Amino acid sequence: MSVRGLILLALALFLATASTARAEEEKVNENIDCGYPLTNAERSFCAEKALKEADARMHEAFDRLRTRLVEIDAELPNHLKGAPASLDEAQTAWKSYADKDCTAYSFPFKGGTRGDELYRNCLIVLTMKRTEDLDATVEDYAN
Repeated sequence: MSVRGLILLALALFLATASTARAEEEKVNENIDCGYPLTNAERSFCAEKALKEADARMHEAFDRLRTRLVEIDAELPNHLKGAPASLDEAQTAWKSYADKDCTAYSFPFKGGTRGDELYRNCLIVLTMKRTEDLDATVEDYAN
């Protein structure tokens, strides 16, 4: 077998193993009760899950607001256009702020399990607040 063939075989075996491991991990994670996580691994899994859910809700709120701002911009004269780009800049700045604020909040416990937990929990709270703010702005711009 050629070197290329061996590399492809090794890659195929690696991908099959990784896929099997991921399926087993997902099966184990289905049994975790995030209402009462018992171990550090369960708490980490549940916090990561909550962060992903909060992030998804924030992106939905952002998309709703951006769509509304595009509609508003379409009706404005050229010298008043630019709200969607401004929102994009604000979201980028917010992400940087959230990362820095949560890094500072969790800094005394940096490198440990507690630091990761504090960082994620901080991001969850800030993301939920950002979602509320985006939703409120959509309401402000309702017809």
